[in-house]
This record gives sequence, C-alpha cells and structure tokens, in this order.
Amino acid sequence: KQWYQRRVREEMEKTEQYFSALEKFENNEEKLMQLKEIKVTVYMCKVCNTATSRLQDKCRTEGHPVKKGPAVKRFFRCRGCSNRTDVVGLPYPDHHCGKCGKSAWERCSMYHEKKGPKLESERLILRGEDVEVNERIK
Repeated sequence: KQWYQRRVREEMEKTEQYFSALEKFENNEEKLMQLKEIKVTVYMCKVCNTATSRLQDKCRTEGHPVKKGPAVKRFFRCRGCSNRTDVVGLPYPDHHCGKCGKSAWERCSMYHEKKGPKLESERLILRGEDVEVNERIK
C-alpha cells in the first residue's frame, strides 16, 4: 500500500512539473504577443545614412563615423501576404514588401505564431468533393 501511494505521489509530482513548465511557456508567449515595439540600441552611420540595431561590418572596416543611441524597434505584417518585417527608429516601414511588392503594412506583435502541418480532421474539404463521398455510401 505504501509503495502504491509513493508511486502515485511521484506521478503527480511529474505531472505538476510538466504542467508548470507549459504554463511558464504560455505566459511567455502571451507577453510576446502583447509586445508591438521594443527599445533597442541603434548604430547610425553618417556615411551610409542608415540606422541599424547592430554595427555593420562595412561601416566598421571602412572606418565610417558611427553614432550610438537609443531607438524603438517596431514590428509589422504585410496585409497582402502576411510577410513580417521590423523597422528601427521609424514609425512605419519605408519599403515595399519583399514577397508581394505591396506597401500595406499593419502593426503586429513581436511573437510569430508557428503554424505546423494540419491534421486530417482540420482540413477543409472543397464543395463537391464531399458529394463524391456521399455517393459512395449510397
């Protein structure tokens, strides 16, 4: 009887550890979903006239005058194809989408939800394909 109780207690502890780890992961995901901008350190090259979140090799090797300062990094998603981009120090992206060429950006969170393969039960069937299945049943 004591062996069984100890075994049950160990299983409960393992289960509790598993779910507490999942809960921490979900809390981190929620925090990232709420972040739409972050404060970063920016390197501004006066020769190239660019502002980047890390010092470019070209500017370092050629000895360009670089100024370091704070800025805000914002995250955007293309309305046409859902391609993501971020900008440093600008309110909106100043370039077109690399995939579809549109310039319709909307703010999005820092978190990029990963979409895995769909299960067979999650796939939508186009109208007409299900009729074929119904005819086989008759």
